[in-house]
Amino acid sequence: MRLRPFRAASLLLALSAFAWSQVASAQYPYPQQPGPPAQPYTPPQGYPPPQGYPPPQGYPPQGYPPPQGYPPPQGYPPPQGYPPPGYGPQPQPLPSPFPQPGPVPQPPVPPPSRYRTPGEMMYLYGASAAYGFGSGMWIDAIGNVSDPGIWVIAPLALGAAVPVGMYIWDYNQEFDRGVPSSIATGLLLGGVEGVAVSGLQWQLSGGEHGGPSQWHYSTWTTLTFLTATAGGVGGYAFGEWLQPDPRNLAFIASGAGWGSVFGMLFGSGVVGGDWKDGAAVWGFAGYNAGIAATGILSTMYTPSWESIKYMWVGDVLGTLATTPIYLFYIGSSANARHGLIANSLGGLAGIGVAAALTANMTDSPSASKWMPPFQLAVAPTEGGAQLTAAGMW
Repeated sequence: MRLRPFRAASLLLALSAFAWSQVASAQYPYPQQPGPPAQPYTPPQGYPPPQGYPPPQGYPPQGYPPPQGYPPPQGYPPPQGYPPPGYGPQPQPLPSPFPQPGPVPQPPVPPPSRYRTPGEMMYLYGASAAYGFGSGMWIDAIGNVSDPGIWVIAPLALGAAVPVGMYIWDYNQEFDRGVPSSIATGLLLGGVEGVAVSGLQWQLSGGEHGGPSQWHYSTWTTLTFLTATAGGVGGYAFGEWLQPDPRNLAFIASGAGWGSVFGMLFGSGVVGGDWKDGAAVWGFAGYNAGIAATGILSTMYTPSWESIKYMWVGDVLGTLATTPIYLFYIGSSANARHGLIANSLGGLAGIGVAAALTANMTDSPSASKWMPPFQLAVAPTEGGAQLTAAGMW
């Protein structure tokens, strides 16, 4: 009985050892045992063939291997005719000079219209308004009107009626090209002619001192009215006959101004007596000589607007350039008024130089399309007339 516990303990110990061995064998398997040593592979008998594998028939090609010294040291020259023409980069010809552009076709220029321009009518409206106002003054002079409130009636009424009459005339039968400018130029030149004649007579008949032979005011105004009317009629006939270019008419009007300035300066300097007598006589003569000279030239030459402008600039600069002549009169007993002769000749020379330098000058295309910055339109209405003013400012 005393051995049974020992046996149980021995049995338990044996079972524990068995279990532990099973666990250890599961975690650490036994190493595999090496197999038999590998034997070297021996090809089957007869392989490779003893004489080597024979190449196919025709291989290598005849002449192979290449003969000794192939390829040549200098490189293999290509056979004749290789590469074929057109193959590979070809030499390009040198570029020719850049071709000059041909003439750019210009749109056809339409022929000038046979009818007047809006600028011509504005010129005519202004000249006819001045003519109407002067005609009203003539009527007041004939009637010996002295009341200022009554005196302004005729000048204002005719100053508006004459431009309205010109508008109605043009509205019913449009003026041809150059006719309005010709009428306006005739009115102005004729009116200035009458004033010049009256002024000359007034100066030579005593001037501000008066005299028995001095004309009356109504006579002066009558003469001016007649010469202005004659100038307008003559201008209309001249315009319908020649249809002049407005630049020719501006040239003639400018000639009248240049002649007047030259005559007054030259006459004031050359006359030994009263310089006002010399200015009146030579100014009147220069005025008419300028009209005649530029009128003849306008039949052969039409200056541009630019050329006319520079002629006026030349007149002013030529006159100013001769003013240092008066420095030589300082401390001299000579009459300094004779320096006006140099001024008159300087202005005339400036006109000639400017005319020569700008003879071939042309106007810009916009000059033929010029529109006045301020336009005045008169339209007849039932029982009266409507005056419309429009500006571009």
